[in-house]
Amino acid sequence: MSDAAADFLGVLEEEDLEWLVANSKQHEMEPGTVLIRRTEPVESLYLIVDGAFKVTIAVAGERHPEEHHIATLYTGELAGEMSFVDKHAPSATVTAGIKSSVLAVSKSALTDKIHSDSGFGTRFYKGVSVLLAGRLRAAYDVDRRAQGVPEENVELGKLAARFKEIEHRLGLQRVRVQRA
Repeated sequence: MSDAAADFLGVLEEEDLEWLVANSKQHEMEPGTVLIRRTEPVESLYLIVDGAFKVTIAVAGERHPEEHHIATLYTGELAGEMSFVDKHAPSATVTAGIKSSVLAVSKSALTDKIHSDSGFGTRFYKGVSVLLAGRLRAAYDVDRRAQGVPEENVELGKLAARFKEIEHRLGLQRVRVQRA
């Protein structure tokens, strides 16, 4: 789990995580499956429960734009948060790099929750701010990028187990959805 992901999740209270789990749908994704496509509207915010996602942007090529890998998102991180915050279409494509799992929370449900629960809204936006600040710092941290950030399988398993425990405690059953 990245530092930014830990900081995002650390800002949220247990009841916030319970709400996110209770109001989401899980999507299991095979490697190469596109979660978010550049310029196409996104109706959900995604919390990565397990796996890794490549973030790519289009850069000018000799004849056609080429996809350039700019980041990898890991367990505990969000995808689609920039479009949620600024209401613009995504500027990047997010693709499963390995078999992965996300929780999808509809933007409308999340917006309603933020408007009806100011404490949740404050913590959520603080968490998103911390996450984005961490990503920005990492983008400028040449040493960290040169070294790479290894995936920590132990942390991945802990987060997945935590979500399953919350679901069990709330008596929820996930609907498994395959996304093309």
